[in-house]
Amino acid sequence: MKAFSAKEHKFFIHPIAILIWIWLAFVFGGIFAINYFVAILIHEFGHYITAKKQGYALSQFSFSPYGVTLSYFGQNFEATDEIKIALAGPVFNLASCLFVVGIWWLFPTVFVFTDSFVIISVCLALLNLLPAYPLDGGRVFVCVASKFLSEKTSKRMTMIFNIVLSVIFLLLFFFFCFINFNPTYFLFAFFLIVGMLDLEFSTKYEKINIFNKCQKDFSKPRFVLVSSNVTIGQIMRKIQSSDTKIFCYILENGKIINLSEKMILKLSLKFPFNEKLENIFK
Repeated sequence: MKAFSAKEHKFFIHPIAILIWIWLAFVFGGIFAINYFVAILIHEFGHYITAKKQGYALSQFSFSPYGVTLSYFGQNFEATDEIKIALAGPVFNLASCLFVVGIWWLFPTVFVFTDSFVIISVCLALLNLLPAYPLDGGRVFVCVASKFLSEKTSKRMTMIFNIVLSVIFLLLFFFFCFINFNPTYFLFAFFLIVGMLDLEFSTKYEKINIFNKCQKDFSKPRFVLVSSNVTIGQIMRKIQSSDTKIFCYILENGKIINLSEKMILKLSLKFPFNEKLENIFK
């Protein structure tokens, strides 16, 4: 799989996603299709905002049948960051459900227009938690399993889950063809198969390069107080492109050391990421 560069398309819509929206509007009506689209947007936003907080810049935004995913191949992400980003999508979906249900108590008339949104959001969250690639659950599984197994073995296991779950959904589709026709099971199976064969549509994140941060002639920095147990890696993850931070470290004698972002970068070149400040400024 080729790596994405900054010159490639920033926005992309998976062709299958377009077909699904057209099919939903034709079969279930426009309101259902709009609710589906909004649920997808909320899911994507959950990934985006969490990735930004962890210090990752979105290089390509794509709408796919299974939401935003991170590439496991040719990328180097911290496992804790990837787990947070992966779980953010389902969490945002479930949180939006609670919000809409709360609105029902205040404005019962909106139930007719939003009941499908709640169902779609719950299904989208649960589907993405399955341990199959490129679903969010598959990414979390790889991160956790890689602590006990090799990364290659963990990825192969997710592919096995893809095959098993695809077979299960296909069997359910054929079973319900004789009872109550429901193409949803076929779509789920097809999504998982596409996930194994077509990884080009996964959304990629790249760590923000603070060397290229755009700054105004005059800007007000944010001062952040850090403790002695904080590591260089933890401080690096707090550096974002949207603002400029100065990290304040108080020594035992009461002296304050102000660390700019560029100073943190220089320290990261001299010390490992897991080195604590108390060991650096002895």
